[in-house]
Amino acid sequence: MQFPTRRTWWVAPLALLVGAALTAPALAATSAQRLAAADDPQIPHERGPAGCNGGPQEASLARMNDTPVTIGETGAFVPLATSGVPVTVPNNDNDQFVVRFTGEVVLAGQPVPVTVPADLVQLQIVVIAGGVATPMAPLNDPTFTTGVGGSHALQSCTRLGPGNYTIAVRWRVVDLAANNNLTATMDDWLLSVEQND
Repeated sequence: MQFPTRRTWWVAPLALLVGAALTAPALAATSAQRLAAADDPQIPHERGPAGCNGGPQEASLARMNDTPVTIGETGAFVPLATSGVPVTVPNNDNDQFVVRFTGEVVLAGQPVPVTVPADLVQLQIVVIAGGVATPMAPLNDPTFTTGVGGSHALQSCTRLGPGNYTIAVRWRVVDLAANNNLTATMDDWLLSVEQND
């Protein structure tokens, strides 16, 4: 039995073209942000999926602040004032740290309407030991906000050996086209540190 053939050969290529046209701007923005991150020595490269398992909880510590703090375009990550949480891992021990950060951020000075790729605020959770700050995962894409304001979150997990540490947050404003006078304001933030066996 023969089925009648229709002249619809053009439907599949048309669907592919429409799909490509709709996703191209989002892919371009993502590619531009990844390219910027790939060239930035302050942002380590991807590590892919990883495990971070722990046991019974030993401590739950938090820092919070409801006073707005504003920074401009510095180019480098700067500490979020008062965000440091001191922790100690005893000798002959190795503890898991689950860290969560939430905060409201407003990025001001962007052109209206916002164009893609958009300017952004980047944030890192860091472990400070001996004066050296090491970013916790996620390492390679610390974008915290690109919008005109809202509450956002970032979480991380790592295991640390014996010693004294400070877990803190640092942030920066990124002007992708270097053509705006941007400022970022952080407000109503909470840094929560869970120490587990």
